[in-house]
Amino acid sequence: MSLATDSKSATQPGTRLDVESLIKSIAIPPRPELLTQVQTELARPDPDPARISAWIAKDVAMTAGVLRIVNSPFYALSRPASTLEQALSLLGLRQIGTLVTGFALRQAVKGEPVGLTRFWDVSAKRSYAMLRLARGLRGVDVDAAQSFGLFCDVGIPLLMQRFVDYPVTLKAANQDPVRSFTEVEQASHDADHAMIGALMARSWGLPKLVCDAIRRHHDYSVLRDLAVAPELGRLIAMGLVAELAIQRFARLNASMEWDKGGEDAASLLILSSVGLEDWISDLIDGFALGVA
Repeated sequence: MSLATDSKSATQPGTRLDVESLIKSIAIPPRPELLTQVQTELARPDPDPARISAWIAKDVAMTAGVLRIVNSPFYALSRPASTLEQALSLLGLRQIGTLVTGFALRQAVKGEPVGLTRFWDVSAKRSYAMLRLARGLRGVDVDAAQSFGLFCDVGIPLLMQRFVDYPVTLKAANQDPVRSFTEVEQASHDADHAMIGALMARSWGLPKLVCDAIRRHHDYSVLRDLAVAPELGRLIAMGLVAELAIQRFARLNASMEWDKGGEDAASLLILSSVGLEDWISDLIDGFALGVA
């Protein structure tokens, strides 16, 4: 894939070669072998639950992490799962695959502990919100919605590692009322977190829809473009609703991203102002109960 075609500003001010060299210098974690095995099995016409369970069981930390998440308020199971086999039976293979992907992501992404704690907290809330929205509003695959929620900002900690001044850029991007988030990043670093996140998602075997949504989740023209696949627009629109709920839960009254794309997102999802507030209230209640 030509990186220059992924961003209109990717070759300014540097050349295409400069940008590609820069991207190669950003440490994108490789896909773990366990995840490759699980994804390959899930892609088969008749995946074998026993084989998937056996692979996961070889990783003690992964097993404990999956069971901890399965038994959290996030899933609200009628009875706790004490084994991987029970977890597979209760949640299904695809949902376990999504959990394995999320846990592998946590293991792979390194960085300054305080910053990562905040990042994973937001990531968990976004994944929960995307799950609820996809189930309630429909039109988007639930597993794709969760994966998008987990991966859409994964480029941020990777850029933090690469550029010592990235926190300054991050603050500026969050506060710019006109330029898109990624335009601010590109102006400073010739790279942006959506580009890096999409590259990582693709290298980790995520579906093309999810990779495309990650790449374009700050491009709100997608929400008005009739030529864009409906699922892509809905993913990005739901992501904006999730972001607004997370901001409100953190008692941040202003949401620059919602100001830029919220009206189009609500229109695409056919949400009235009352309907939107009902969803925000419902998601905030879930956050408050500790489901994410």
